[in-house]
Amino acid sequence: MWGSSVTETVRAVVDIIALANSFTRRLNTEMVLVGVEVWTEGDLIEAPVDLQATLRNFNRWRQEELLGRVRHDVAHLIVGHHPGENEGQAFLNGACSGGFAAAVEAFHHEDVLLFAALVAHELGHNLGIQHDHPACACDPKHFCLMHEDITKDSGFSNCSSDDFYHFLHDHRGACLLDRPWHQSRKRRAAHCGNGVVEQSEECDCGSACDSHPCCEPTCTLKDGAECSDGLCCYNCNFRKKGALCRPVEDVCDLPEFCDGHSQECPINSYMQDGTLCDRIYYCSGGWCRNPDKQCTKIYGYPARSAPDDCYILMNTKGNRFGNCGRPSTANSGYEACSDEDIFCGKLVCTDVSYLPQVRPLHTLLQVPYGDDWCWSMDAYNATDVPDFGDVQDGTYCAPNKVCTESLCTDHTVLQYDCEPEEMCHGKGVCNNLRHCHCDDGFAPPNCNSPGNGGSVDSGPVGKPADRNLSLFAIFGQEKPKMEDDEDVNMEVVLLVVPIFLVLLLCCLMLIAYLWSEVLEVVSPESSFSSTESSEAAPPEGAPPPMRYY
Repeated sequence: MWGSSVTETVRAVVDIIALANSFTRRLNTEMVLVGVEVWTEGDLIEAPVDLQATLRNFNRWRQEELLGRVRHDVAHLIVGHHPGENEGQAFLNGACSGGFAAAVEAFHHEDVLLFAALVAHELGHNLGIQHDHPACACDPKHFCLMHEDITKDSGFSNCSSDDFYHFLHDHRGACLLDRPWHQSRKRRAAHCGNGVVEQSEECDCGSACDSHPCCEPTCTLKDGAECSDGLCCYNCNFRKKGALCRPVEDVCDLPEFCDGHSQECPINSYMQDGTLCDRIYYCSGGWCRNPDKQCTKIYGYPARSAPDDCYILMNTKGNRFGNCGRPSTANSGYEACSDEDIFCGKLVCTDVSYLPQVRPLHTLLQVPYGDDWCWSMDAYNATDVPDFGDVQDGTYCAPNKVCTESLCTDHTVLQYDCEPEEMCHGKGVCNNLRHCHCDDGFAPPNCNSPGNGGSVDSGPVGKPADRNLSLFAIFGQEKPKMEDDEDVNMEVVLLVVPIFLVLLLCCLMLIAYLWSEVLEVVSPESSFSSTESSEAAPPEGAPPPMRYY
């Protein structure tokens, strides 16, 4: 491939990423190449004709070998000519996930632009974008980029934009907000105006430079500006040390905080895989793999995982709605689940009140069970791997066991090796980098001294403004998003001033009322009202009557 030249291969990949960016810009998303690895001594994985099998093998290698070496949001494997029907395979919704951030593309033609479209297409699947249906449009073209028949002459459709919006709205794309390290782009010449901060550039606002408040068109910061963007940049200044820049998304996630001298939020960290959550379940990839939560995510509240009998009823069928394995080159039919794997096949839910958006080729099935229904979903096609209707890897299936590729295996597969009682002195948990994330009141790295909590990876934790919080709580208001400590102080002042004015007005009214009572007691004329008219003129010398409205 590319003449077996490492230099030519790297150059071609850089060109392909640049071309693929012409497609992703419609989604306001920039692809940044953080590294290229060329296998010159032979394949490090088995790469059969079946690209789905190749994808699974590559993803396993990525988790075991690459994840600890190179920080990445998604990894793509480019292979040479493949005689199979499919040109690419990707994990749907895989970006930012520890377990499925991968895709595979086969380069077997000389049309580089078409291959760049394929890369953008598969990346689209990683970003939660599914295949277009007939109602999708990308005027003036008939077929769009996410059509099953890939084209280089169009871009993402309105449906693609909608899918990507939901991907971000569901908090699946947190890693996309992190800016890659500058060292990862040493091979690439800096180009001011491409929207990517490179080498000697202080900022790069791309096509928005004319109106950008912090960055000049020359890729330098404006006078007085400390930063231009990033989660720890606000109004062109670094956010204060300890400001929350990435809140938790799940009980297995951990927060990150600004350090006060960088615009970037620290790398996303989460509890180490294998940490217990929700009593009996395990954390995996920053999420508590609880089947009740998975059902709620698909069907909404109050859906939950179905009773055992539903799983037995469905997953022993060996069909598209209940199985522990799909047809493949090694197996011509669906594989029924064995007794020990019954909870690792299709996800079966009950108490379903709302139906999810169903795509073409996706099907829901309901089977009566007592007074309720057992619900299963087949949400699979050539690109939907894994099927989100399957039980997620890492889900509890038996005491000390979790699901792994539809098999109920020992939980040691999660490689949990933390002893928080020893490592963190019982005052914290281990994160995915095997460092202690300390509870509030204790300081990293070992949680054995006073501090504000957090870890060496999370950034310094700021002290909570307890008094500010109590003021908001008293008046029943939801605490607004804090951009800076000064903003919070201003909000407190704005609240306190009206409160003081109201109290002052009440005091004045009370004084006026008491004064009127005193006048009634000391004035004999005012002690008796006229029997003829209550509106009679007051006696001469008496104070005028007081009225209250």
